[in-house]
Amino acid sequence: MNNKVKIILFSILILSFLLRLYNFRSYYVFSHDQDLASWIIKDILVNGHLRLIGQETSSQGVFIGALFYYLQIPFYLFGRMSPLSAVFLPVILGVFATYSLFFVFSKIANIKLGLIAAFIYAVSALIVFVDREVAPTMPVMLWTMWYLYSLFLIYKSKYLKGFVLNIFLIGLIWHLNPSLILLTPLVLVAFLFSKKKIDKVTIFNVKAILIGFLVLFLTSLPLIFFEFRHDFSQTKAVILSLTTKKDFIQGTSTGFAKFDRVMQLVNKNTISIFSKHHFIHPSIVFILLISLLYYFIKIKKINLFLSTTFILWLGLYIVFFSLNSKNPSEYYFNGMNIIWIFIASLGLFELKKTKVGLLLFYLLTILFFLVNINYIFKYNPDKKGYIEKVDLVKYINADRIKRDYPCISISYITNPGYDLGYRYLFYLENMHVNRPISNSPVYTIVYPHNLVNSIDKAFGSLGLIYPDYDRYNKEEVEKSYIGANSNLTDPMFGYTE
Repeated sequence: MNNKVKIILFSILILSFLLRLYNFRSYYVFSHDQDLASWIIKDILVNGHLRLIGQETSSQGVFIGALFYYLQIPFYLFGRMSPLSAVFLPVILGVFATYSLFFVFSKIANIKLGLIAAFIYAVSALIVFVDREVAPTMPVMLWTMWYLYSLFLIYKSKYLKGFVLNIFLIGLIWHLNPSLILLTPLVLVAFLFSKKKIDKVTIFNVKAILIGFLVLFLTSLPLIFFEFRHDFSQTKAVILSLTTKKDFIQGTSTGFAKFDRVMQLVNKNTISIFSKHHFIHPSIVFILLISLLYYFIKIKKINLFLSTTFILWLGLYIVFFSLNSKNPSEYYFNGMNIIWIFIASLGLFELKKTKVGLLLFYLLTILFFLVNINYIFKYNPDKKGYIEKVDLVKYINADRIKRDYPCISISYITNPGYDLGYRYLFYLENMHVNRPISNSPVYTIVYPHNLVNSIDKAFGSLGLIYPDYDRYNKEEVEKSYIGANSNLTDPMFGYTE
């Protein structure tokens, strides 16, 4: 790399860092997944439980691996167990992903295309907010970059590096998102198009295979241990998920309606990479990118290996989720984003080759930058995140101490799911929280405010209703204090030891 490229790349990485760190406290969505992650890390550090699994996924009986939780441990230790400290791990991974995209695309195509792709990744509001999520699925796009690179290495007959990297990444799938398994057949495409055909077994090939499977064994050890200890419960759950309608949610789409639902999500995800404000119909961007892919294949700007890989990469996602009974969400399709970014980057790179095209390149780049920066800086969170929840919990604890309550109870007036995301915060305040059926004073959390006629105090979008203080006496409250702390002992959705 020359100095000019280094300066541009460094500027893109700084921009990537600042956008992912901007306003991190108020943008931090502390909900059930983050509360659960905190509980898992507390289980590891405080209870000394070396966990093999993380939280249960939306597929009953299937758990995510524990790697992402272990990666958060240094940040929790540095932040004295504050869950806010966890936001810095995704920031670091997001900046690394920005560089990784530059590196991979520079190798597959050229340095200029790599810079364009890194710029898109750094600035895209959709990707910035995905990268800020403190969730095991956050590194999915980072995984896809290096997976594509592993396929490229195999295609270039660098079997040792390519196969070992490929197997290592496959071993990480359980820790990130099981849907990434869809991409594993693409390794066959890489071998098929390899420059040097593997027509006989050599010592070199045997070495690559042996090292690869050793890496797979090591990365899969937590899963292997867990399955042996629990009678292969996850394996059975996955087989049931694929062969039955175990994960089917009543009322969700089937047949062509399911395909239509999948395409709506794909279209929405595709346009959102470039603008969270949908100025045009989402399907137009999808059609444009597919048309560009076809055009670049036709004029041989994308070789046969990459074109086959890209088409199968996109098709595997669409076909699988159209046929599977599982009801997908938008984040399931983040694994496709790297292909869209490559097509868009190649399109912009080709524009620069003519004077008119160069002008259009700068106009599109500036427009992309302004639209996404504007969205990120003017993003208005619903004010029910980390700051509001911490303030609310601290207020309840201060009121409890002031009134000399050894314990309290919490009730919720809200929609299902919004009553989650508080328990670790109660734990940090060392609060004894019982169920509302006890004789403990009941503090009621309300979201949104309009579900009740009035609240006593507001914390952003969260409301608080005080207990009816007059109905509680000290003796009854102290009796309710005897026994287990429900906040510590009650089961938690998605959590298991």
